Amino acid sequence: MNYFGVYHSDYSRSNSGIFDAPCITVGRMMLCARGAFSRGKQLALAWGRIRNRSALAAALDCAGNVGASELALRAYQRWGVGYPSHIEGPVVSCVMDADADTLVLVRDRMGERPVFYARHGDSLAFSDHPDALLKAAKVEPSMGPDNLHELFGLGPARSPGMTCYRHMLALEPGCALVVRGDRETVQRYWRLEDGDHGEDAPTTVRHTRLLLEQCVADAAAQKSAVMLSGGLDSTALTALLKDRVTPLRSFSVDYQDNTRDFVANAFRPEMDAPYVSQAVRAFGTQHRTVMLTQRDLARGLDRAMSLRGFPGMADIDTSLMLFAEQIARFDACVVSGECGDEVFGGYPWFKGSAPLEDFPWSGSLELRESLLRPEVREALRLREYVADVFATRRAVADPGAGFEPNERRLRTLQRLCFEFFMPNLQERAQRMCEGAGLEVLTPLCDERLVQYVYNVPWEMKFMGGQEKGLFRQAVADLLPDKLLRRTKSPYPKTCSPEFSGIVRAMALRLTEDADAPIFALIDRTRLKRLAQSALNPVDTPWFGQLMAGPQLLGYLWQVNSWLRDRDVQIEL
Repeated sequence: MNYFGVYHSDYSRSNSGIFDAPCITVGRMMLCARGAFSRGKQLALAWGRIRNRSALAAALDCAGNVGASELALRAYQRWGVGYPSHIEGPVVSCVMDADADTLVLVRDRMGERPVFYARHGDSLAFSDHPDALLKAAKVEPSMGPDNLHELFGLGPARSPGMTCYRHMLALEPGCALVVRGDRETVQRYWRLEDGDHGEDAPTTVRHTRLLLEQCVADAAAQKSAVMLSGGLDSTALTALLKDRVTPLRSFSVDYQDNTRDFVANAFRPEMDAPYVSQAVRAFGTQHRTVMLTQRDLARGLDRAMSLRGFPGMADIDTSLMLFAEQIARFDACVVSGECGDEVFGGYPWFKGSAPLEDFPWSGSLELRESLLRPEVREALRLREYVADVFATRRAVADPGAGFEPNERRLRTLQRLCFEFFMPNLQERAQRMCEGAGLEVLTPLCDERLVQYVYNVPWEMKFMGGQEKGLFRQAVADLLPDKLLRRTKSPYPKTCSPEFSGIVRAMALRLTEDADAPIFALIDRTRLKRLAQSALNPVDTPWFGQLMAGPQLLGYLWQVNSWLRDRDVQIEL
């Protein structure tokens, strides 16, 4: 078996380059990555932050200043393929052992950093970005029916382990790919465990606060700035950081003419700006607001797609990319409140007690199907595929009959959210910030916090009768009451009719392109009708809380660019 790794290479600058990292070769093994380490016939890489670095170095009897990649290799030499369980934090690692003809490729516990791999002939290649596998490892860019199911039925989310390419897989969080010769296995070294909570409400609040402080202390050590939206997550993180990072710089994002264009709805009930201002006054941060234009949002759709390597969240991605570029002018590292809603139950689908019958963040299957060409619609049968995926994953996520019905339902839903919805947002955060040269830290995704809060009963998570009630109580002494009680509001998106008009014009131009590859899959006339419709920017979303009509057009634009630029072959 030949092994080829391309990691954290310069794929983001242009589609013509492959990578700019140095390459180390040992026998039939090659690793192209910054920071790689080799000794004898063994290669290693650890990319990210090893949280328990000091303790790991002590356990391995080596100096505390040993590099992360050397630590990973020493851990492998001590514990063999079981070494991943000894490394903590958002770090991806791999070890290539030429003598043993063995590869161990490891993704971090919460999936903060992506890992892709593919077989090509008698070779196995891996990378943090799909484009690197297409270019450097010559993986064929083709799609089969299941890839099309994912793209149109679940996209921009994807099933665990799946990608939009037939011959490429994603390594799941908490898993290690172990390859010995021709034998290839995926081993899970970490998972969320169901268990009894066993603590009363006051103890739970204190325990949650302690874990929050630990997670933020890790981020503070990086001297990070903070993304501040005025929502509970970012405001609480700002409050926890303010005495640990001085001066603390904060950044918020807004849109040109948003004061004029904003329209409240059930998903985004109010503007962020007044809450941001109050938080800045309360915590004394050095603050900058980044103002984005509608044209820049639209112009950035292709670049945002390339940063992901797949069609993504349209202008929701673009806005974060542009926001990150401005933050990177002042700071190298920033803290984000990403994952707080998944961990503490902030999304609207956690409310109520309706039966769990589908993915609540991925609606409008009728709309998705209606855009497909009739023969494609008949061949794919999107509804059946999505229903099968949901039923299969729900059964796996179900904690069993040991919990009362609503607790069981919510635990199942939360696991599904961790598997499908959160990875899409993690990928967005990492890719858009990384493409801007900015490291993003997500303390609320720390597995110590996630595991603890997961087993807190949902009645306690909704303490005080409000979503994320436990989180609110844990930081109640830090926040002004208005900020503490603010209703859940998602990442800010544009409400501008100007943006709707721009993407409408782009879609209409697309319908006039006789060579556009997307029309092998979707109906040209139906797309034209959609582009000519009202496209209210605050209509009910077709994905998540933010992706309404304009974002659907942006997504389809990204799909076409992705198919065209990578010459993706479609096999129904």
